[in-house]
Formats: sequence, structure tokens, C-alpha cells
Amino acid sequence: MEKNVCIVHFNTPELTNATVRSILKHTSDCRITIFDNSDKEPFIPMTGVNVLDNTKGQIIDFNEFLSHYPNRTPTMNDWGSAKHCYSIQKLWDYFPEGFVLMDSDVLVKKDISEFFDRRLAYIGTVYSNPTRIDKRIPRLYPFLCWINVAMCRANGVEYFDGTRNWKLYPGKNKYYDTGASFIEDCRKKRLPGKELDINEYIVHFGRASVIRRGEWSGWLEENKSLYE
Repeated sequence: MEKNVCIVHFNTPELTNATVRSILKHTSDCRITIFDNSDKEPFIPMTGVNVLDNTKGQIIDFNEFLSHYPNRTPTMNDWGSAKHCYSIQKLWDYFPEGFVLMDSDVLVKKDISEFFDRRLAYIGTVYSNPTRIDKRIPRLYPFLCWINVAMCRANGVEYFDGTRNWKLYPGKNKYYDTGASFIEDCRKKRLPGKELDINEYIVHFGRASVIRRGEWSGWLEENKSLYE
């Protein structure tokens, strides 16, 4: 099977470049696609890397998308998490068999070939924090995970559900973060999956496009052996 890796990019070209290089260093036969939602700093083209250009709304018109949720709660990043989730859902149309999803602020430490498994609906870390109301609902971390699109759709499971996104559809106990409604539905349908510690495979900078912009130079230097 083709080893498709998909990354949703938003204004972090230096980080995304290093992410791509780290993937290819450790799993050289991957086919990498960037879904570029940038409004200021688009992904800089790299040889052999496919780009789905949404920098001007060519694929998703986010204004039109948000208009369907008039009661949405304001956020510090203009509903960035909801846009991220919806972009991941759109990737299902381009990769109907499945793909490995990664964030743009992740560096790979070793071969990720075992994530490409058509026998399973998902592979990755499922996390929840019972001490925080906004993180109590388990979610499949989007930093590195396998999504079997064909199996999920055959069983009525999708990635994005606007009624289960706590910034789009506010309400008590509706704190669904990225990957939360997806893993909830996979479990309800009893789809086969594999939970593992992705920290064995990656290092993660975290929240790069939201509140830590411009802070990653030192982190990249510290971890340059992973992508050079």
C-alpha cells in the first residue's frame, strides 16, 4: 500500500519543512501531502511533496463554513481547531483508503511504517485528562496517527462533527478537542484500533501556530539530528 502522510499547515513553513525532512529521513518511501491553510506564511514547495493549496480558500471557504455555526464561541485563534478538524475531514476525499496524519510541529525519531495498517481503523495515542473539564473527553492525538478512511466510512464514522466541537457548538460537557468525536465513534462502532505511545516515535513542539510563534528556532537546532 502507498504510505501517504498528510500534514495540515498554517503559517509555520520552517517547522513544516523540518517535519517533512524528518519523515523522509526515517521512512523514505512515504508520499507526503501538505494541506496549506496559511494566510501569511505558506508552505515553501519541496521536491516530491504534494501541496493542496487552500491559502485563498480554493478548497474550503472557511467564512462559509463558519456561517453554519452562528452560536459559535469566540476563540483566540479564530476557530483554528475547528478549521483544522474540517481540513482533516476534507483530506478523506483525497485519500479514500487512508493516511497517516501528522501535525506540522512534529519531528520523527524513527521509522513509522507500522502505522500504515489497513487491518485497523486507527493507530495512535488516545488521551484524556480527568482533572480538566476541557480535556476530559478522550481524543486521538493528531500529532501522529493512522486513519483508515475506507473502514471508517464503511461503518458510518467521520472525522469532523460540528455538533461535537466545543467552540462551534457550545454547551455543557461538549468539550470535544481535535480527534475526540472521531475516537468516540470508532469505539462506539467497535472498530479495531491500536493504542500506543507516540512519544516513542516523535518529538512535539506544541501549539506552534497559536501561542508559540517564532519560539521554535532553538528547538529545531536542538533536534536537528532528526531531520538533517
